[in-house]
Amino acid sequence: MRGFVVFREKLSLARKGTPPAWALLALAASVVVYLGVRGLTKPSMVDLVVYRAEGAAVAAGVDLYGPLATPHNLPATYPPFAALLFTVLILPPYEALRLTVIGLNIALLLVVALLSCRLAGIDGRRRTTVAVVVTAVGMWAEPVFTTFRYGQINLLLLALVLADFTRPATARTRGFALGIAAGMKVTPGIFVLYLLLTRRFREAAVATVTFAATVLVGVLALPDASRRFWGELVWDANRVGRLENAANQSIRGLVVRITHTREPDKAWFLLVAVVAVAGLACAVFAHRRLGDRWGLPVCAMTGLLMAPIAWTHHWVWCVPIAVLLWADARRALAAVAVFWTFAVWAVPHVPYVELDFAPWQTVLSAWYILFGLGFLAFAAWQARRAARPAAAVLVPRRSAAPVSGSRAP
Repeated sequence: MRGFVVFREKLSLARKGTPPAWALLALAASVVVYLGVRGLTKPSMVDLVVYRAEGAAVAAGVDLYGPLATPHNLPATYPPFAALLFTVLILPPYEALRLTVIGLNIALLLVVALLSCRLAGIDGRRRTTVAVVVTAVGMWAEPVFTTFRYGQINLLLLALVLADFTRPATARTRGFALGIAAGMKVTPGIFVLYLLLTRRFREAAVATVTFAATVLVGVLALPDASRRFWGELVWDANRVGRLENAANQSIRGLVVRITHTREPDKAWFLLVAVVAVAGLACAVFAHRRLGDRWGLPVCAMTGLLMAPIAWTHHWVWCVPIAVLLWADARRALAAVAVFWTFAVWAVPHVPYVELDFAPWQTVLSAWYILFGLGFLAFAAWQARRAARPAAAVLVPRRSAAPVSGSRAP
């Protein structure tokens, strides 16, 4: 009898967390329409093809960073550790792999939406409802849509970072998932710096040790490729693509388009340093006042803006930001509509043409950059108007009971 009561209670709790039927129907309709659009447009999933070629190169023992059998002769740009993981991609037939990756990316978007709700402090049934709706709407955001289109791993990396930062602060392995993400694609390493700046040294150490372990695995398995990647290629932005490409939504890409040359005066790149310092300072300030719910997205925006190349599909952080603004600053939510406009594709993406844009084309080619800069300023304003963290409440020595709202001195 007692077991039946416990089972009934668990079932009741499960039902309370189930989203309403209209939300599930909206998600199902969105997925069906999306699959229909895919069927009509037949996207190439070019990045998935490159990942598979990297895995095949590792399995065959050929030069990972040499010429690969890829569309447009695209080279491998990820660390050797990622290429080792990509070996699993050569096991199924390509068509089965393609369908599997489509399904996994949709599932990852739902995971990202759930973790974004947790980061924003949305609880209970409300969390699952919001997450389902965000998934239905989110797959039509240009960064997410393009991630699906290319077969990219952006949502996987985002899920790893969010999973780490939404775990209990006392979790001993907090930082592990971040280290894996950095080992797969170096750019998440900026969040280790964020941990250091916010004085979370244990988490930063776990992430750093985990990252170092991924490098060591790569060195042991692929010594020549590791030597070449970490000693040379990791610094070569041109290997990733053209800086002036209109799909490059970074400060450096905008500078190249503004100056109409691939080699502008070095003084222009002081702007990158200014944005980096100001953005990280804003992330720390936001963390002190508002916690990771604001500090983490600010750090993410800073990383995208300061990167040599930040393709539009790297901006999948629009999903956590949309959830955050819905939860905390709904009046500003309309700003995220820029990610649903696809306006960055309204200008030519053609070599040399991008170096001769008209002013209006330059503005459209900076759509996400302008949002990122605005978000940093808005986050700083939000943090400034927030109440200062409560001062520690002194508890008499004879009382061991904690006081609600108190903080350790």
